[in-house]
Amino acid sequence: MRRLAWLVVIVLAVVAVLFGADYALRVYAEQRMEAEIAQALPDGVTVPGLKVDVRGFSFIAQYLSGTFDQVEVDAPAIDTSRGSVSASLVAGDVRIDRSFAKPPVLGTVHGTIHVSESAVNSLVALPDPSASILLSEKTVTYTATTQVLGLPLSYSAAVRPVADGKIVRLYPQAVNVTSGPVHFDVKSLLGGVFDGKPINVCIAPYIPLGLDVGDITIARSAATIEFHAEDFALSEGSFTSHAACPAT
Repeated sequence: MRRLAWLVVIVLAVVAVLFGADYALRVYAEQRMEAEIAQALPDGVTVPGLKVDVRGFSFIAQYLSGTFDQVEVDAPAIDTSRGSVSASLVAGDVRIDRSFAKPPVLGTVHGTIHVSESAVNSLVALPDPSASILLSEKTVTYTATTQVLGLPLSYSAAVRPVADGKIVRLYPQAVNVTSGPVHFDVKSLLGGVFDGKPINVCIAPYIPLGLDVGDITIARSAATIEFHAEDFALSEGSFTSHAACPAT
């Protein structure tokens, strides 16, 4: 009976050591991946509060195989000189170099960016200092004030954005005069872009190479943008390389 008790104690001690080692190595790997991401970001971009979680058990078995089943990344604030957004992603089949000499490669990536209306107005360089962007249910509205025959005219132009890989199609919804000469044809100010056809905006130069935009959800005062990628390396080159827009 005494021998059995000692055997149980030894087994429990071994299990405790293994769990402790598994936890310690997991924390180390998560911190290294956080550092890799922070180092790979373009100049002027910081991510305070960045958190990486390696999921699954056991960590040691995953580490020895060179592949993490699932990694979750949460960035509550991605700060630039113009504004801030938040993002989260889930990566699968994450291939690692066990010495951490090379950056991890995310086999599959599915993520979401959250941006507020105020952040949109800070991040987007609007051509008119009087202009602003409003976010409402399914639509993005551009508002501005101009001069017509010496009279101030305020107008709004609403579109519905739909993402298609590296192209965002803006479907015209409405153009209205909000103050001033109410019978003025505001469409004449927009250079024919509101002729009923979608406006195609190429976003390839602004997103990392290999990343595609999925659904765009517009709600009141906020927008959610989904993105996905395959075989995306957490290296500086991945974040600073961009695709070209398709020929038109």
